[in-house]
Amino acid sequence: MNVLVMGAGAIGSAAGGMLARKRHRVHLIGRPAHMEAVRREGLLISGLWGQHRVRELAVHTSVTDVADEDLDLVLIATKTYDTLQAVAAVAPLTGSHTLVASLQNGLGNAEAIADRVGKERTLAARVMFGADISAPGKVEVTVQGGELMLGNPWGAVAPKRIESLAVAFSGAGVAALATEDKKGFLWGKLLYNCCLNPLSALLGVSYGRLGEMEPTRQAIADVISEVFAVAGALGVKLFWSRPQEYEEVLFGQLVPITAAHYASMYADLQRGKRTEIDSLNGAVVRLGEEKGLATPLNLLLTRLVQAREWLAPKAA
Repeated sequence: MNVLVMGAGAIGSAAGGMLARKRHRVHLIGRPAHMEAVRREGLLISGLWGQHRVRELAVHTSVTDVADEDLDLVLIATKTYDTLQAVAAVAPLTGSHTLVASLQNGLGNAEAIADRVGKERTLAARVMFGADISAPGKVEVTVQGGELMLGNPWGAVAPKRIESLAVAFSGAGVAALATEDKKGFLWGKLLYNCCLNPLSALLGVSYGRLGEMEPTRQAIADVISEVFAVAGALGVKLFWSRPQEYEEVLFGQLVPITAAHYASMYADLQRGKRTEIDSLNGAVVRLGEEKGLATPLNLLLTRLVQAREWLAPKAA
């Protein structure tokens, strides 16, 4: 495939780098220091996916640096608040056959992409791996909570085409699955993020520590109940029949395998960057309001993270 990664931070670089190892042509668009290091020495991927030095990458700091390409796939890996700008920038480089996939957290990204390129060319992904840029040109995969799940929220892309992409990712070492589910797979990741990200960020503790403390377990249970209520009001079919079932999965399966992980939201606050709280717990609040449902704990967590953004030293 001919692939372009828009927003080649940790997640985008890791995914793009693994694809490039298997002879897919991959363009990375990212920050100057990171891109320059990759240009000089290749991309070093380490951690749970093994250690790989990937040199077969085209690196750029702007879409204006990319020549006309016959792109098969665009991966949007920016923060959610940059989605509109990102898809507007890459849209002129896409053709009628190009698929544009969101590798992002939260809700609303696939809809924003579809508004620009069409539902029949848009994919959403549930990303369950975490990664950090330890230094320019170096990405460490730190956590793997499940497969990369690819789907189309409207059933507008042929299942066989989505399956072929999942096979390509899996063949490159990024375990992936195709799904014909419409929105439940995205809400599954939303649940995970809403439960863990703001509390990890606000308290400065790992996911495992959140599972050990009774007050945070109780808070997480309340978040789960609110998200289930909003999903039900919207007609979203989740993979779990009731909040208690997901709570058991979260604390019994998901938290243990990601116990040492800190939310990327914690790193954002430490670095004085904007967080994605508005597309996570904030999205639950907005959607709940539309259905006349109160979501007090999600609202409180949203407001507290927003307050921390105000207090954090701003990034240069």
